[in-house]
This record gives sequence, C-alpha cells and structure tokens, in this order.
Amino acid sequence: MFKRKITLGVTAGLLGAFALAGAAFAQEGPVDGEHPRDSIKDRVAEILGIDREALDSAMSTAREEHREEKQDERLAALVEAGTITQEQADEIDAWEDAKPEIMDDLKKLAREHGGVKGDLEATLVTLVEQEVITQAEADEVIAWTEAKPEYLDELREELRGDRDGRGGRHGHGRHHRGGPDGRGHGRGPGGPGFQMQQAPEGGSGTSFTLPNGSEINI
Repeated sequence: MFKRKITLGVTAGLLGAFALAGAAFAQEGPVDGEHPRDSIKDRVAEILGIDREALDSAMSTAREEHREEKQDERLAALVEAGTITQEQADEIDAWEDAKPEIMDDLKKLAREHGGVKGDLEATLVTLVEQEVITQAEADEVIAWTEAKPEYLDELREELRGDRDGRGGRHGHGRHHRGGPDGRGHGRGPGGPGFQMQQAPEGGSGTSFTLPNGSEINI
C-alpha cells in the first residue's frame, strides 16, 4: 500500500481545471442564493454529460488520490533521511488508510451542530445525541484515534525542533520506536501529546513540518 501506483488522469486534470475556475469566480457573490462554485460544478457536469453526483464523486476521488500520493512521497523522504524506518512508514500509511469515512465530514458536522471545540469525545457525544452520526460511527472514530502510532507526536516535535533550530534528531529512526519491534502503542484523545484544536476534517490533526518547510498531515 505504501508505494501506490496512482493514475490521476482525466480526473486530476478536471480537479485542476475546476480549481482555476473557482479562483476566477472567487470574488463573485451568491446569485439567487446559489454559490458560484456550485453553478460552475453544475455546468461542468452538463458539459461532460454526467450528473452532479458523479462529478462530486470524481472530484473527491481525485483529491484523495492526490493527498495519498503526496503523503507517500513525504513518508518516503523521511525513510530515506533515516528519520523513521520503513516499517514505521508502512504503519503510518496503514493507519491513515484505516481512517473512518465520517472523519472527512466531522469538522463540518461539528460546526453545524454545536461541537465542542478542543474536545473530540464531547463533540462525538453531541453529534450522537442529535442523531447526526450513529454511536457505531463515534466508536469507530475513537478506536481509530486511539490506534494512532505513539511515535507520531514525538516525531512531530522533533521535526519542529529541527526546523526551529532548537534541537536535532536523536537516534533517527530508532528514537521513534514505540517498542521492541518498532511499533508504537496507541495514544488517543486526552493522552500525552494528543492535540485537538477543533473537531478534525480528514484526520486526527497530527501534522509534521520538515526542515525544508514541507508538511505531512496525518
């Protein structure tokens, strides 16, 4: 899974074209209560001879493939630099692949239905009580965040230290091993190093900034 062979093809081209079109209309306000971006999507779907739902699905697929491709490239760079091991890179990749689908909409749902900023579990309780998500979906989110490899938080801090010149790597990949076999132990909401500034969108909120300024969002 780590070295995916991703072909974005026409879908990626459509994603880029739509981004340019969206920028061109960014200064325009709503027309008859409709956002300009929505009208553009409708027109693109009409030109392609597909319905709007199919277009939205294709756009979502292209974004996800692009995100996965970039993440794999950045993880490979960390392995090549000796910052993490290949095993750890594979574990991060597998954990990200296991992300519950509801995570992609969680930030928006929390904003619309009164989520508790800074408290993931309280936000999930609120959404379940309002029947916005099911208890099973909430449990899946909690289980996923608790399965986060422990060394991700430590790695983030170390890379931040490298970038800011406050510290260097300590033992490179070895330093991030969570146990004898090099696999970390889960660390969930409320645990050491878990930071949630707001209910997440598309991830648990863990991001790494490399010394060259590029970022990895996990």
